Amino acid sequence: MNTKATLLTIGDEILIGQIVDTNSAFIAKELNKIGIDVEEIISVKDEQQHIIEAFQRGINKSDIVIVTGGLGPTKDDKTKAALCQFLDCKLVREPKILENIVQLFASRGYGKELNSLNQDQALIPEKSTFIQNKFGTAPCLWTEIEDKIIINLPGVPFEMKGLIRDEIIPQLQNRYNSDLIIHRDILVSGIPESDLAILLEDWENKLPSFIHLAYLPNRTSIDLRFTATGKDEVILKETIQQEIEKFKNIAGQFLVSENSGSVQQVIGDILREKRLTISTAESCTGGMIASMLTSVSGSSAYYFGTIVSYDTSVKINVLNVDEKAIEEFTVVSEQVAEQMAKGVKNVLNTNIAISTTGVAGPNRGEDKNDVGTVWISVTNGNTISNKRYFYPFLDREDFIKIVSTNALNDAVKFIQENY
Repeated sequence: MNTKATLLTIGDEILIGQIVDTNSAFIAKELNKIGIDVEEIISVKDEQQHIIEAFQRGINKSDIVIVTGGLGPTKDDKTKAALCQFLDCKLVREPKILENIVQLFASRGYGKELNSLNQDQALIPEKSTFIQNKFGTAPCLWTEIEDKIIINLPGVPFEMKGLIRDEIIPQLQNRYNSDLIIHRDILVSGIPESDLAILLEDWENKLPSFIHLAYLPNRTSIDLRFTATGKDEVILKETIQQEIEKFKNIAGQFLVSENSGSVQQVIGDILREKRLTISTAESCTGGMIASMLTSVSGSSAYYFGTIVSYDTSVKINVLNVDEKAIEEFTVVSEQVAEQMAKGVKNVLNTNIAISTTGVAGPNRGEDKNDVGTVWISVTNGNTISNKRYFYPFLDREDFIKIVSTNALNDAVKFIQENY
C-alpha cells in the first residue's frame, strides 16, 4: 500500500477567492512522482481551532500532513501556535533560524536590526525540528508523531517550491519505499466522452490491474490518462505503450497526440517535429493564444508572434482585411476571420496562422453580434479552416481561455490533416 498524504492550506485569502491555491497542485505533483498518494486537500481559515482540527483530520487519514501558510510574522499567522497546542508543548527560540533571518535581511539591504515580529519567526514548537529556509525568513517545521509526520511550509510559492524540491522530496523519498506511479496522457478529439467510453469499453475492461484509465474532458477535447503503479519503471512504461497501440487500433482516428499535456505543448511538439512556424492574429482573445504558446520553453523555434487587432482599424491597416467585408458581414464573421489569418501569415511570414474574432461580453458587440459568438480561422495560405463557436453563458475570462484553447486545438487538427 502506498504512503498517503493530506495537504492543508491555511489562509482566509484562499477561502474568499482572493488567491488560488496553486501550492497544493504543485506539492501533489511532486509527491506523485515518488509514489505518495494525496488522500485529501483541505483549506481552512486563519483560526487556531480550525487549524488544530485540520491537523487531527490529516493525521487520522494519512501518513504525512503537509501544511502551507500561516508561518509569517503578523498576528493572522497562527499556525505555530496551533501546532504547539496540538502537540501540547511550548515555543522555543532557535538561534540558527535567527541567524538565517539576520543574514537574509542584510543581503536584501534591510540592515541587521530585527523588530520583535521578525525575531519571533525564530520560535518553533519544542517537539518539532526545523529545515532552514534559504529563500525566506519562515523556517520549515518537521514534526514526527509516532509513525506520522506533519511538515509545515511557508505559503509564499517560490519559498515552498524550493523547500519541496531541495529538502522535502529527497527526505520523503529516502524514508518511504512506495510504488512508482507513472502517468501518460493522450489527447483525443472529435468524439463525445460518452461515445468514446462505449467504444473503448471492451478494451478498458481488459486493461492490466495495475493500470487505471481516467477520462479528463474539456469543451474541445478529452485527455485520456493512463496511471500505472508498480516497482519497475521500464515495465510500467512499456505496458502503457502497448495499451496505447491497442487503443489506436480501436479509436486511432480520434487520436490527436500520444503525449498529451497542455495543448500549447502538444502543438509545440508537432510544429517542432514538422519544422513549421506559426503566427496569430487575435481580436477577442486579446493575446491569450500568444501567452499560451510562449509559456512553452523553446517556443521561439516555431512561434513568430501575434498581432492583437482589437480595433477594427488594425484589422484593416495592419492585417489588410477588406473594409467592405467588414461592412457587409460584420467584424465577427467567417470572412473577416479568414482575412485576418491570411493577413498575419503574410505580415509575419509563417507557414501557418491562426485568427480569432468574436464577442467576449458581457455587452453585445458594436455590430450587434450575440455575446459568445466567435470565429476561428487556421490557414497555411493554400488551405483554410473556418469554424464558428457559440458560448453564450461564459463569463469574459472563461470565454477568452476556452476560445484560445479551441484555436490551438483547431490548429493541431489542421496540421495533422494537411502535413
